[in-house]
Amino acid sequence: MFNQKHLILILNAFLLTSCAAATLSSVRSPAEINTREIRKVAVGSFEIGQLAIKFKTERNGVWKTHPVLLNEEQQKTISSSVRSRVINLLTSTPYFKVVFTDEFERLENDAALQQLVSVRGYKTQDVDAVISGKLWLEIERTDGVDLSKESLEYFRPPHSRRSLGLNLTVDQVVWWPYKSARGSLALEIKMTRLKPTEVLASTFETRTFAQRIGGRNMESFQKIFQGITTQFTSSKPEETDSIETSDEVLPSFEQIIADLALSIASNFVRRVSVTEKTVSLPIANSDHPNTKILIEAGAYDLAIEQLQQATAEDP
Repeated sequence: MFNQKHLILILNAFLLTSCAAATLSSVRSPAEINTREIRKVAVGSFEIGQLAIKFKTERNGVWKTHPVLLNEEQQKTISSSVRSRVINLLTSTPYFKVVFTDEFERLENDAALQQLVSVRGYKTQDVDAVISGKLWLEIERTDGVDLSKESLEYFRPPHSRRSLGLNLTVDQVVWWPYKSARGSLALEIKMTRLKPTEVLASTFETRTFAQRIGGRNMESFQKIFQGITTQFTSSKPEETDSIETSDEVLPSFEQIIADLALSIASNFVRRVSVTEKTVSLPIANSDHPNTKILIEAGAYDLAIEQLQQATAEDP
């Protein structure tokens, strides 16, 4: 059976013998898992299995760790953020129809979903399957200082024969404040069919994140050296950049979680749903104008039949 790849090969063959005109076409990639009977999908809640957020500070070589405790409302916000990313991806696919219903959003875990379907006898004509998940999150933010002992040599040549000039070495402890954030997200996503009740697809993936601003680097070292030498050559202090005045900022907790969850959810949606993308396909100007019209209209099956027939009659 010919598929879209064969169609592209046939079109490329026509290009070798004629001039081609490019046209935009939507190409659909099949799902990895058979979900042909699933059309209406609801998105349940994303249960929080573990939430560990802490803030570390370092002053005078002493590290202190401060756990960040989130209340129930803040935890719900994190869960809703992950859920919204999944909904946005599902609504962008041409395959599923997302059913917005509060009863699935209020479910706390898989046990609540099973109870809804079995005990209450939920009617499944409105929803074919439910997507839900569970997440484990660890985020650590650090406010610290890089310390080092630097030997800075300064030389000033003599201005006259009577002047000895200046040649000295200054040992100085230099510190560079920095801020960093790192985290990891483990996300489990599953699709559960309601009738009969079974798990159609499940995935468990992890993502990590790390970013640091400030700290020691060659540019900041050169500025410190220039600041020390300026003390011998000028009485006017120079303004120096610091991490507080820098344009660099660390992303918020919510942004880190959203980015990590989006990466995992994208893979899951590709597994269970037909994905569509627009590509530019060259269509040859051949002796079969009807075939070209069918291709431009998206009637690929009819176009393939005509091309097969033409090839069989005139190989």
